[in-house]
Amino acid sequence: MGLQNAPDDPAAVEARAAAMDFYDEMERMIGGQDWLAGSYSYADIAFYMAQLFGARMTAPMDERHPRLQAWRDRMSARPAVAKVAGAMGRYLLSQKRKLPPFLAKLSG
Repeated sequence: MGLQNAPDDPAAVEARAAAMDFYDEMERMIGGQDWLAGSYSYADIAFYMAQLFGARMTAPMDERHPRLQAWRDRMSARPAVAKVAGAMGRYLLSQKRKLPPFLAKLSG
């Protein structure tokens, strides 16, 4: 978090690479499942918030993670997730913070 204003710092580069490695692992793990642990669970909620934070801090999932992006779309479509994430996005916008595209959709 403290490196968000120093994206070229070696520690920031390493942190982004570690996030990509984790997303790669999660992409393989989710396979054809709808949810991370088989059925919808706290694992989905926790990872949704983690990837949201990662996306805001310049470590978003990318084209190598289509299954995770489809999972995120399913998560974002859940009414409780949309309500909470949308409220968070509106708050961040009120603070002049940039939102990742998937969060901007929920915050409109």
